[in-house]
Amino acid sequence: MARRWLVLVLLAVVGWSTAALAFNLLETAGPAGAQQVALTFGFGLATTELGEAGTWYLVPQGRVVIGLLQGLDLGIHSGWSTEIGTGAVNWLGTLVDVKITSVHAPDMYTLAWGAGGGYGLDFFGHGWGVFVQILFESHSPLLPIFVNYRSILPFDGTTFVAEGYLAGGLCLRLAPIARLLLVVDVYHGLASLGLGLEIAF
Repeated sequence: MARRWLVLVLLAVVGWSTAALAFNLLETAGPAGAQQVALTFGFGLATTELGEAGTWYLVPQGRVVIGLLQGLDLGIHSGWSTEIGTGAVNWLGTLVDVKITSVHAPDMYTLAWGAGGGYGLDFFGHGWGVFVQILFESHSPLLPIFVNYRSILPFDGTTFVAEGYLAGGLCLRLAPIARLLLVVDVYHGLASLGLGLEIAF
């Protein structure tokens, strides 16, 4: 157990110091497992507006998932945005969530739901709020897809209007402890492309 935590800390230091990642929903429905830890590092590409007027960003991002019990996971997600062209860096915030597995058929699919909150509810890091989400993951080797839908309730101080955040992509198994996540997120009519490497212990 001590060796596992040592490797976890070393990977976190390396990941936070070298990765270029984006605030995408790099999360699948599959449970981490009791007393297991999973780290996800990746990067994404997002824009404020399509066309010449838009500003493009790469965003350093990471996610830690701790399996509290079988089918009950605690997740912590944070990142930074880097403006392409100027190199300006901004912290996007930190989100904390809990995920509960509803159905887990290892050779078929997993269905889960969750809830959380924090600061930085989208890939541009806007504001405080809470969210609920539903997650689906296919375990078919021919179609290893995952889909997440997150309903966000931002606390902007004036109105309380729920907003939808949809993500989907491929989950490719590289090794028994490693998966590659390819994802497209859609929020406010804009899309962000993401790539993440998940390592589990």
